[in-house]
Parts: sequence; C-alpha cells; structure tokens
Amino acid sequence: MSYLFDLSTPATINFEPLLTDPTGERIGQLAGANAARGAMRTSLKECKQNSGKRDWFKAVKTIEDYLPHLLGLMDAIEKDMLLMPAEIVFGWRSTLSSRRVRSPSRISLPSFYYELASVLLNLAFALSNTSNSLVSSMGSYEIGTEAERRAGDGKLSSAADTLCRASGIFEFLSKEIIPKWEKHHRDGIAHLRASRPPELSREATGGLAQLMLADAERLAVRRLLSRSAMDRHTNPGAGLPKSHPSPALLAKLELNVHQLYSSAKDAFKLASGASEIASSLRNYVSEGRQVALGRGYKWLALEAGEQASQNGEAIGWLGLAREAMKAVCSGSLLAVRNGSLKNDWARKKGKVEQELEEIDKFLKAYEQLNRTVTFEPIPPEATLLTRVPGGRAALSMKTYTMPSPLIKDFGSYTNPSVLDWADSDDEDLPSSSREPEQAYC
Repeated sequence: MSYLFDLSTPATINFEPLLTDPTGERIGQLAGANAARGAMRTSLKECKQNSGKRDWFKAVKTIEDYLPHLLGLMDAIEKDMLLMPAEIVFGWRSTLSSRRVRSPSRISLPSFYYELASVLLNLAFALSNTSNSLVSSMGSYEIGTEAERRAGDGKLSSAADTLCRASGIFEFLSKEIIPKWEKHHRDGIAHLRASRPPELSREATGGLAQLMLADAERLAVRRLLSRSAMDRHTNPGAGLPKSHPSPALLAKLELNVHQLYSSAKDAFKLASGASEIASSLRNYVSEGRQVALGRGYKWLALEAGEQASQNGEAIGWLGLAREAMKAVCSGSLLAVRNGSLKNDWARKKGKVEQELEEIDKFLKAYEQLNRTVTFEPIPPEATLLTRVPGGRAALSMKTYTMPSPLIKDFGSYTNPSVLDWADSDDEDLPSSSREPEQAYC
C-alpha cells in the first residue's frame, strides 16, 4: 500500500461580499463558486473525520468540480469582469508539516494562487488515497484462481495509473503553479517561503511527484510477478517457475524504484529543511528506498545464480540484499510504534522478514552448491557495487492539464443554501496531537 495522506480542510469563504460585480451579471458565478467550494470542503471534512470507510472518490469529484469555478473567478478578476477591492485571504490546514503537532491552526495567506495550489495538492492526495484504498481491498489476490488473478492485475493497473495521475499533478504544481505564486506574491519570495506550508514548496511537490511514481512502479512490479507468484503458491519448491519474469529485468525495475525514492528523499531535505516535513512521510520514503534496494540486489543474485550459474557472485549479491533488508527490519528505520497504526508496522515487519527468509533460502542453497561443486570466489562488495546496472522505468507520470475556466454567463442565479455549509471551524481540530506514523508496504 502507498502512503495514506491526510486531506487538508479550508476555512470558509463567501465570495459574494469579497468580489464586486460591476454589471450585476455574475452574481450566479459567485454563488456557483461558493456552492462548489462548500461541497468540496464538506467532502474533505468527511474524509478527515470519518473513522470508517472514507470516500476518496467523492473527494476527487468535488475537488474537480470546484476547479473550473475557481479558475473562472481568477480569469474574471484578471479581465476586470470581477473586481477585488482587497486581497482575499485563504486559510488551509497544513497536513505534512512537522509543525502541525505544535500549531494545528490553519495557515492563512492572501492569494488565489494559494487557493489553487492547495486545491491541486488535495486533488493529488485524494487520488493517491484512492489508489491506496483499491490496493488494500485486493488482499493477496495472486494466490486465488486464474480469474481472480486477472481481475486483480486489472485493478493494480488502475491503481498504478491513478498514482501516475497524482504524480503529474505534483509535477505541475512544482513546475507551473508554485513558481507563478512566488512571482506574484506581494511580500516577496522570502516572506512566502517562510510563511507557506512546507508541502507547498517547489522542492516538496517535486519530491511528492517522485514518490507517487515510485509507488506506481512498485505496483507495476507486483503485477509483473503475479503469474509466477500464483505458480509458486500452487507448486512450491526450489528454483523459479517458468512463468517467472527475467530477474535482470526485475532488478532494473527495483533499482529504478530505489532511485525515485532517493530523489524524493533528497527533495524533502531541501524543502525548508528536512525537519519541516512530517517524519512519518520521511520514514516511509526511507524505508521504501531501502526495501527496493534490497530487492534489486536479490534479483541480481538470482540472475547470476539461476540464469548464469555464477554461484559466487550470487552469494555476494545476496549478502548485500540481506544487509539492506536487515537495516529495515531491525534498524532505526522500522522502530516499533505505539498507537492505532502499530498493526500496520507489525505487518510491514512481517513482509520484510518474508523477504529475508527468501534471501536466506537462496543463500543457503548457493553456499551449499559452491562448497561442494563450483568452488567460485565470492567477489568483494566494492567490486559488486561497480556492477550495479542502471534502473529501468515501467511507467511515466501523466501530464496534468487544468480544466478550462468556467466563463459562461451565469445570469442572476443565486443558491439560497450557499452558506449553509459554513460549519464551525472548530470541527476541524485534529483528533490527536500525535503525528501518525505509517509503514511502507
């Protein structure tokens, strides 16, 4: 499963008294924007407050419904169809800042670009959570029937595609929206960098784009292995089944995942300092990076041992794989957490231990063969590290294009219930002051 993001909730806004309509013909546009924003805010609050099943798809839909209204307002203001006597201040709660534990109140800033960036950020978060929910519902589908495996493969492809969409949105934020926001901020870029949520920096959103792509690539690898996983479950035994993909290909795919997580980790370090990004996300990235590296080494070992009968080299690669996995399983990366996610960490530790068991199984077999038959020297670690191949991508981020602004003549339509959704902001206070920890899965 991918990282489960908290969605932010905005402060209430009524555009009608804040924007002046010189002609009186755009009252309906303001009312429509109010209603769409209210629906979005309600769905975001429901995702935050519900302890049961959360409707991430509804959150995605209401955010996408609001975007044309928001862009329409920005377009009308730029063309003087709507006048803005004073800069509108928007408030959004930070969800990835380590400071939110100490200061959970919303961050208020004057700019429509802040509103747009926050909306797009939550859209990408909701898409990622939609993918997470889909994968969580599948379980170990590979050990079912052939029909179940094929259906599961389709769901995995859909989940990976959703993550690629989220990656494109984060990249769009990093390369397009945030630079424009910095350019137009009235108090200068230095003030903006000091006052905005750390997740709305170029570096953080760029890192999130890499993270989404890494998570999507992991799903692609799982799908590639589904047939052989089913065959190994049906006919367990030594060696790889005929349906197993090339270990060399799998190694390159995992090493690419490792590189993507590494890029995300480096980007988060640059986002106003590493301590500004929540430790739960930073730990998730570090663990994912380490696990992918261990798996990459494991597949290099199986390429050497199973395909080329180079047992000495296979033993060397398995030693590196074991070191990488043990750093996750018993090191600081995977400390036992207290709280509601403790079971997730226990499950994660179990998955890593399964990887270690498989590594040890092959290591024992290759060592036995090398002691009795092949007698090959084991290359030093430094020598092996010079032979690590470059990664290979299975997927790519999907370029994001914003919807067209809603610019039609709205007439004088006014929704009488526009302000009914303006609930008390007190309902948005965090249920716990403890920052949640999540496991890389």
